[in-house]
Formats: sequence, structure tokens, C-alpha cells
Amino acid sequence: MRLPSNLKRVWFALSILLLLFYCISVLFTVRIQTADPRVPVKYLPRRPAIRSSNEEVTSGIVLCLFEGIMDMGVSLIRELRCLGNEGVIQVHHCMNELSTQSQQLLRSIDDHIQIIDICEQVHHRNLFPKGVKPSDFRGYWIKPLALIFTNLTEVVLMDADDIFLQDPVSLRKLSGYAKTGTLFFYDRHVKLNNFLMKNVKGKPLLYHLIDTFDYAQFGLRGPSPSERLKKSLAYRGKVAHEQDSSLVLIDKSRAGKAMKVLEFLIFHVRFKMQFSWGDKEAYWLAYELAQQEYFFSPWGVSLLNSVPNKCLENHPDTLCGSMAHFVPYELDSEPSEVLYVNGKALLQPYPAGVSPNSKIKLSRMYNPNPTHITPRFRRSDVDLNKQKSFECMDDLGSEELPQVFRAHLLRRRLHFLALSMDYLPSLNICHV
Repeated sequence: MRLPSNLKRVWFALSILLLLFYCISVLFTVRIQTADPRVPVKYLPRRPAIRSSNEEVTSGIVLCLFEGIMDMGVSLIRELRCLGNEGVIQVHHCMNELSTQSQQLLRSIDDHIQIIDICEQVHHRNLFPKGVKPSDFRGYWIKPLALIFTNLTEVVLMDADDIFLQDPVSLRKLSGYAKTGTLFFYDRHVKLNNFLMKNVKGKPLLYHLIDTFDYAQFGLRGPSPSERLKKSLAYRGKVAHEQDSSLVLIDKSRAGKAMKVLEFLIFHVRFKMQFSWGDKEAYWLAYELAQQEYFFSPWGVSLLNSVPNKCLENHPDTLCGSMAHFVPYELDSEPSEVLYVNGKALLQPYPAGVSPNSKIKLSRMYNPNPTHITPRFRRSDVDLNKQKSFECMDDLGSEELPQVFRAHLLRRRLHFLALSMDYLPSLNICHV
């Protein structure tokens, strides 16, 4: 049986990556003395403890995992450490979604990982409302649940398929976060009559939610939509999605009543109206409904070129690959720096699964060597008349990715492959 040409290209790229992985592993294994390759080696010398063991930890990273994305999650943890992050990383799961073996692996590779079955904890404390089950929070909705009930105050909430070019904790120094204790990022420009734009009693769902929300329950007077909301594409009826929740920064000590509103949204409102694809809109909506100031990066979501989709060959000004975000500086004069890319198509050979009946779009296939990105642009300046599809950023141009991105992607893939192949000494590698 002959393989389709696109699958041949994927297998060729994977073969090259595996060969590179093997060569690097051999070089480093010569220097790593271990009797059992399954026993991980601490990949960086441990620095002296920054805080005493009795000192309460108030800030850290929250990462939600289940068994099927362990390799992505652990490789992300390794990447964060290579970027210099030394803080606490909490790994949350829901009702035994992580096996004993996976939990042992997490504990063995890092001294500052805390593993929390957040669904079991909330259930044990009898905090779920009547009719709401712990299993309702498997999947997307575990993320806001973890945010609300983590003992951390300053939280960086992220997805396992994020690929960072710098430690995201450094974003706390930027003006938007410093002012509001929040940092949110925009989603794609999705125009459809669903979610925030779904018609509910003759008006968009977003308007309906703002108008009918029970403000009095939280000691608030409303509705009182903010000026930021009134200027947003969602409120103006242009898009069905506002927020991409692959990275969320929140200081709960400055959240006012937003965390209580968020709890109400995920425990009650989402079961009555589908305001969001997964959890993504819940965070900014909680702040808006709580009448609490919040900050969005001014820059719209960018996309990488998809090699299987032949973006550069067929339409170089319209890219259709994985989502990416720039560092959320507020001024045009500040540098245009890629912060992170969100997309398992850069890591997993079969990002859409291996079902023989699945129909996979080219833009969703494994992307071996992306080289370009949509240039930074202000979300408020985008011409939505040019946006023809959900998959692509139409006519917004392209520019080369920084060379350092390739090094970061190669290192992340090396860690991912090391975990997939159960050859953990290669997690030692930070420099490629």
C-alpha cells in the first residue's frame, strides 16, 4: 500500500528528528553515569533554597494534566526550568486522572512540583452545588476550578501544549499586570452565530448575560458594562470568541469579587447557557461581571505558517498554523517579541488522533518546520472584512520567526521524545 505524499513528508520529518534525538542522546549519555536509563538525572544543579521550608508559597504556575498529555506536560515543565523558572509548579488533575506511575515520575524529576487532585479536594469539602459532579470538571473546566481553589495567590495558568520563548512569570513586571493583577490574551477572529454571538431572546448571548446576571447576589449594582467591553469586538457583535485561555495570569489578592463570580459561572451559569467554547471566556467575563478592572494584551493572536498546508507557497500573506502571542507591551515603540506558541501540532505526530475515520485539515497536521509568523498587530485595528475563515489570519502578512524559536522548539521536541521513548536521561539537556 502506498502512503499519501503528505504522510511520507511527515514520516521523513519524524525520521530526521528521531535520528537527531538519537545522536544527541548518545553524546550526552556518555557523560551521564546512570545504571538505569529510566531513572531521571537532575538536569540542572540545584541552587540553594530561596525560601525556608516553613515559608508559605503564594505564587506559582498551575498546569492541569491527564494521562493522555503527560509527555507534553512534563516536557513543558522541563522547558520552564530551562528558561530559568525555579518556582512552584502545581499539577492539577481530576479524580485520579493521573496514574501512580505518572505521579511518581513528576515527583522524581523536580523538587518543586505539587500534585493536586483538585476535583477530589473540592468534593471532599462539599463545595460542589447539588447536581454538579466532580466529573463535570474533567477537560477544559478543571482550569478555572484549579485557579479558584489553589492555595496560590498569584497564578500563572497555562496549557500543556504551550511553547515558550521566555519564562512567563516575567510578565508580572509589565504595566498591564502591574496595574490590574491580570493578563489575558485574545483569541482568533471567529465570526459565527454561536457562543457570545448566539441569539438569545432577540439579542446576542453576551448582551443577555450582561443584562440578566444576578449582580445583587454579589453586592453589586448592574448591569454596568465597562468602556473596555463596549469597545471589544465581541460586544460590537463582530466575533464569537474574545479570549484565548492557553495562558492566563491572575493575582487573586487584587481580584475583588471576580473569583466568586467565576465560581458562579463554572458551577451554575455554564450549565444553563453555553457562553464559551470550553473555559476560555470565563476569566474575563468574571472580571467584567464583577466590575473589576482587567487587562488584555493589545495585540491580536498571530499564527505560524503550516508546512503541510503550504501557506508560504500558496498564500504567504495568509497563515493558517498554530496560534502565537507576542509579549504584551503596550506601546508600538516597544520591541516586537514572540512570547509563546500554542499548538500540539508542533509536538505530536498525530495531533488530531489516529482514528482511521478522522478527516484532518492540513493546517491541523504535524508541522515539522514552521519559519514564519503573522506580524504583530493591534486587535482593535484588524479589518474583519478580510477575515474569511476560522483557520487562517487572512491578508495580515508574514515575517520570519526569530532564529531562537527553532532552538526552543528543538529542545522541547527532544524532551517530548525522551518521555515518549522512556529515555529520561535526555531530560538533562538544556542547550541544543
